[in-house]
Amino acid sequence: MIPRELSINSIEQVYKNLKSFINVTPLIKANNLFDQIFNTNLYFKFECFQKSGSFKARGAINNIISSEKKDLQDGITAVSAGNHAIAASYVSNIFNLKNKIFLYESANPYRVNICKNYGANILFTNATNAFDEVINAEKEGYKFIHPFDGIHTLQGSATLGLEIANQIKNLNTTIDNVLISVGGGGLISGIGSALKQIFPHVNIVGVEPYGAKGMTDSLKGNSPLSKVKIDSIADSLCAPLHMPYSYDIARKVIDQMINIPDQDMIDSMMFAFKNLKLFLEPACVAGFAALKKMSSLKLKNQNTLILLCGSNIDYQSWSQIVKKNQ
Repeated sequence: MIPRELSINSIEQVYKNLKSFINVTPLIKANNLFDQIFNTNLYFKFECFQKSGSFKARGAINNIISSEKKDLQDGITAVSAGNHAIAASYVSNIFNLKNKIFLYESANPYRVNICKNYGANILFTNATNAFDEVINAEKEGYKFIHPFDGIHTLQGSATLGLEIANQIKNLNTTIDNVLISVGGGGLISGIGSALKQIFPHVNIVGVEPYGAKGMTDSLKGNSPLSKVKIDSIADSLCAPLHMPYSYDIARKVIDQMINIPDQDMIDSMMFAFKNLKLFLEPACVAGFAALKKMSSLKLKNQNTLILLCGSNIDYQSWSQIVKKNQ
């Protein structure tokens, strides 16, 4: 059962509160070439055009506007491989908040520079110590904006599900399958919560790399993993652990998990560039790789949506990944 804070009425109210701060990102029907390649009626949701370059802005902003002023007076703190750090830096800038933004030492320099351009106070850490760092910052008075857990973060993600449903309805159709990249699980939990209430039949498909399949293993073990073994180029999907709240929602809304090798994401980066003319990060194109693994017979005559969730990658980094693995 979906909790009350993620009911459609609650999500609609959150969406009203957020709309002046976010982009309503495009959802389009793919052309017939894509339908023929994947043997399904394919749709794209371009959340890569969201403020801060990814869906993370929704949760970050909702955390801020849902907080009391006194809880923000000492500033905010966040930890991330990149996209959430950018979103937290962005909201710190637009709401004029002090901040401590913890980035992994391995973070892409391009993402680091985006954070700096928003005026972020950046501190570097590693996946092992990351969450201990933000706990210490909380003790100093900073409000922790969680990257993939907590009511307000998931409500932000849920507005994306609501937006997808509204746009699909405006096209006078329905949706049968939605493919969503999974890192910590906050995105798929929020989107799934909204879509399952509007389109009960929808098949929610989570996509993880073999080198960071924490949600897959958590679901198999019926418990959120406190430590995930990580080895993947898709740094946005490399959550070091899973949390009880988002995991509990995820297990209720996920119908299927698909694991993919890094090479398939690299191939999909090239595919997206050739056919969409976009430079997209590995996590963003994971849905293409997963769709190739799904049964074409099952998908035929069905409507399938791929969520393109983020685009915080520069040409140099994109080309290095692609050329290194060709």
